[in-house]
Amino acid sequence: MQGQLDSMDKRAPLFVDEPDDTKTEILKATFDALAEHGYANLTIDRISQHFSKSEGLVFYHYDGKDDVLLDLLNYLLSRFREVGMPVSDDGDPETRLRSLFDQVIPEPDEQQIRDYETVLTELRMRAAQDEAFQECFNQSQDVFRETIREILQDGIESGDFREMDPELVTNFLVTLVSGRTFERVTTGISRPIQSELDNYIKYRLLADAEDNV
Repeated sequence: MQGQLDSMDKRAPLFVDEPDDTKTEILKATFDALAEHGYANLTIDRISQHFSKSEGLVFYHYDGKDDVLLDLLNYLLSRFREVGMPVSDDGDPETRLRSLFDQVIPEPDEQQIRDYETVLTELRMRAAQDEAFQECFNQSQDVFRETIREILQDGIESGDFREMDPELVTNFLVTLVSGRTFERVTTGISRPIQSELDNYIKYRLLADAEDNV
């Protein structure tokens, strides 16, 4: 599952270069190893190759691979909510909605963006088999959905947006974002969708859409 005011490459980094606590350093090492090797080929040994301290410290803090991955997922989703999800209440609903999607559909020009999407996709696949991972994604997705719904509802009440079913529109927009990310990670193809999303907002959501045709 972000006026996210800056695109992903302009946000605060997911990790500082040298984390000042051991667990965060382990999570950074796990992130790097997972982006490089994928879930199936990830081992504690490969995590340790990105970790400057003893491999024993990984086992001291975590019971195994899935334990550290679940902690990594919680960390990443928390960071996403902190630096990406908050949308300012300032501005009209259209501006807020566009700002939100400028954040969640950044152009993957930076390695951090590509790695972030790759790691989340790997972890999302794990969620198909593990309810703990699934619950983390559900909670984050609920926050994202509620953010969109609130903007849409504000727009309807202010007269900026036409009458609609906010739930159905939210489902469409969330599916669009998720599908775009999954395709990019699994095919290596990044299809531009921002212009069509702009048209969707302009012609399907704005109350004065008829005047724009």
